[in-house]
Amino acid sequence: MKTYSFILFISTILFISCRKDEVKPDPNPAAAGQLTLSFDAVLGINDFTLNKDFTVNGKTWNFTQLRYWVSNVILVNTKGEEFAVPNAYYLIEENNAAATNSDFIYPANKREDVKLSGIPAGTYKSIKFAIGVPEKYNNNLSLQAGELSQLNGMTNVSWMWSTSYIFSSLKGKVADGNTTSTAAAKELKIETGLNVNFKTIVLNLPSALNIGGTSSSAIVLNTDVSKITEGVDIMATPTVGASQASVMSVVAGNYAARVFTVKSVK
Repeated sequence: MKTYSFILFISTILFISCRKDEVKPDPNPAAAGQLTLSFDAVLGINDFTLNKDFTVNGKTWNFTQLRYWVSNVILVNTKGEEFAVPNAYYLIEENNAAATNSDFIYPANKREDVKLSGIPAGTYKSIKFAIGVPEKYNNNLSLQAGELSQLNGMTNVSWMWSTSYIFSSLKGKVADGNTTSTAAAKELKIETGLNVNFKTIVLNLPSALNIGGTSSSAIVLNTDVSKITEGVDIMATPTVGASQASVMSVVAGNYAARVFTVKSVK
């Protein structure tokens, strides 16, 4: 009996210790804050645009799609406490209109902003988020949370692999030279997925961000598309999918370490 009581005591202490650095939802909803989290797509020093030739890093690019899942958004305050945004699963995309497997035409869409609410009032110093879908949901497509759905963003079966989500997708053309209109241009299809490529990004804010009350706050991130394929011989491997596991690992690593930077906070 003494052994059982001791184990129970230790378990309670460990549970409390694990929970002490979490920020719980504000008990006063009127004090809770709002935050706009923006993912501003760029291509080096240029604004990212579909259907336009860009010459970057010795290659000419023309994009028709940029899409990725953002999940597990966490805000860290100046005390080191973390607030995990509930049901934080968001589809960020910039696409041309596309045919589907039915008569429905998926409309052209550009979505860079995510609206977050119910954030405990406080001063925050960093943000964490992941690119991809957590294993729990990636392994069971029947589960839904936030924006996660088998149908969300579907243009055809290629946005899903047979039993899991595609985490990110970049499509278009790439060529050596100054145009993608030549026969030598390669069709570009760079995808990430699989649980091993679920990556978490941690970004420190350039200045402390106060959240709470009636004012809205904002964090603007640069999403540098030119960094997605860094370290990849793109002319040799213009298509990256599950069968190019080692190259996909490089691309997923780029999302984690190179693609996202903080542009501004306010």
